[in-house]
Amino acid sequence: MSWVTLALMIVAAVASIRALPGMAIYGLGSILLYLLPALLFFLPAALVTTELGTTWRGGIYGWVRQAYGDRAAFFSAWYLWLQVAMLLPVVLAFGADTLAYLIDPRLAGNGVFTACVITLLVWSITLMALRGVGALARLSSLFMLLGTLLPALLLIVLGALWLLRGQPSASPLDWHALLPHVFSHDSSVLAGHGKTHTSIWQRFDGELSGLVLIVSNFLAYAGIEINAVYARNLPNPQRDMPRSLILSVILILLIFIPPTLAIALVVPSDKISLTVGVMQAYSDFFNALGVGYLTPVMALFLIIGVLGGVLTWIAGACKEIQYVGKAGLLPPWWQQTNRHDMPANVMLLLAALVSLLSLIYVLVPDVSAAFWMLSALAAQMYLVIYLLMFMAAIRLRQSQPATPRGYTLARLPLVAGIGMLSSLLALLLGLLPPSGETFPLSSGHYMLVLASGLVLAALPPFVFSALRKAHWQQVSDEEAASYSAPLTIDTPSAHGPGRRN
Repeated sequence: MSWVTLALMIVAAVASIRALPGMAIYGLGSILLYLLPALLFFLPAALVTTELGTTWRGGIYGWVRQAYGDRAAFFSAWYLWLQVAMLLPVVLAFGADTLAYLIDPRLAGNGVFTACVITLLVWSITLMALRGVGALARLSSLFMLLGTLLPALLLIVLGALWLLRGQPSASPLDWHALLPHVFSHDSSVLAGHGKTHTSIWQRFDGELSGLVLIVSNFLAYAGIEINAVYARNLPNPQRDMPRSLILSVILILLIFIPPTLAIALVVPSDKISLTVGVMQAYSDFFNALGVGYLTPVMALFLIIGVLGGVLTWIAGACKEIQYVGKAGLLPPWWQQTNRHDMPANVMLLLAALVSLLSLIYVLVPDVSAAFWMLSALAAQMYLVIYLLMFMAAIRLRQSQPATPRGYTLARLPLVAGIGMLSSLLALLLGLLPPSGETFPLSSGHYMLVLASGLVLAALPPFVFSALRKAHWQQVSDEEAASYSAPLTIDTPSAHGPGRRN
């Protein structure tokens, strides 16, 4: 695997065209909403990940294991895997709505159609990921280029042409627009499934409004660490990992900011759909140029982009669980791999969970509230993972100062501390419920449901640890340790000798 390929995989995991309409509502103000989270959260995460990823194997699992031991590592890997299962139905619903836009926009309000498309996509992606790291790297890179980078670049070009042709901007372009005006705007925007969506970040009053709005965008940058598990597949991890991360950071910012402004140029903020806002922009741009027939083509490209992002998430999260199993922390069933050394059982189980969760679109009347809860819970779980990552970085700098590092971050405690505080702030503000009369839960019930979900999701690792059997570890102690070992240490092959019953 080349460092460029890994960079493209990281971009596929982090950057998503899906999230752009939600920020385009704020026009030029979206620049601030992207840059502040980038400085307070994304940059610390990228820098810390660079040191950790060029020093130890195993991604989140490996770093937390080196810092805090097996149980904490198991907890972090489990949380990552489970939050992916909870978030994928929401992400794949974007693909379903985009496909509906291509076939018949009325299908976007059909729960059966949405559930069927989610199920079809997740199983298709899982079958692709089962083909191994080599195929995964090629497919995710190709899908990212076609489905994320190309559509983003096209939006930038179309936005520039819009201005050069003297077309009016749907969003203010004066200096005052650089500060998001979230205190008195009407917060109703069009959303998928034929409903009006209340943008929760526009409904907070006073100073808290802007703070919550900025923090809400932290998780737009989540995922830069998900592909660190593949550092061991690079020819020279210490040299190549920093290159991959630097390139990915640049590409991610380019995919987020200019295309968001392009959408704001052509689609009025009160008309932007959170699910098909990108397609609205393409439609308006193409119609103005007299090439409206190209709009369905872009829908296909966006669906490809969804496939690329989900492909990297599924494979990365399941690899973490594979390492947990190899360490003897999960029963043998969880450790089964196919001939491509992919954790087949874990990946199939994840696909089954996503398929099951997609039925919410069919069975639950208030889909918006149900999936807001699911998304909020997944976000809270991810913030806990980031807290552990930043804490592990500080702990490892103190406990293993002599371990050779491919990249040594200057002032790591300060940088990681900023990341920790940002994650903690986002975690606390994430407990605030969305405002609006249509949300069915009170503040107290909302916090109780979220807190209960976080606790229940954390129980399985401790249950498995309590039931742990000696025969669960099917490989040698040396191989089990290799999945979190420093990159400077030669490790045995996962297929080599040393298995035990």
